[in-house]
Amino acid sequence: MIRDNSILFTVLVLGLSILTISSILFLEPKESFSQKSTLHITKHSSNSYALSSGSSHIGSFDTTYNILGSVASIKESHNLITSTIIKDYDKSPFFGYVIAHKGKSDSKSLGLTNPFADKSTINAKIKSEIQKSIDATNKMKTKEAVIKCNFGMEINKWNCSTHGLIG
Repeated sequence: MIRDNSILFTVLVLGLSILTISSILFLEPKESFSQKSTLHITKHSSNSYALSSGSSHIGSFDTTYNILGSVASIKESHNLITSTIIKDYDKSPFFGYVIAHKGKSDSKSLGLTNPFADKSTINAKIKSEIQKSIDATNKMKTKEAVIKCNFGMEINKWNCSTHGLIG
């Protein structure tokens, strides 16, 4: 009987040891998993309308995108970030109302020039501003960052800025 109990005890201890080691190995964070993080892009748009003489006109408008995540994930996903924001902005109701050059006139042109930026100019500016900010994240000492892009009425005032997050 004692011999059966000692064998049972040995098997039980051995089983618990294997279970404990397996649990430790399973619960230990893996390097490849911890390096990946989810990126978040948020958007805030505001606009106003002017009502006059029975008609309405677009007043001012502004769109802000915030990109939040690890510096490594932002760098790795730069093409996806850019294409996501470009596709979203292209669907904006204000897309055709972005002023290309406020106060500038083309002296060579006879007649009226189109004051609004075209699609390729808008998309190139979005791509350029985002890329400059992603490049700036590579110089940061923090692991997490937020990129804030402000796209308002005048394309020459569009910008993205990068901010490191403590953590």
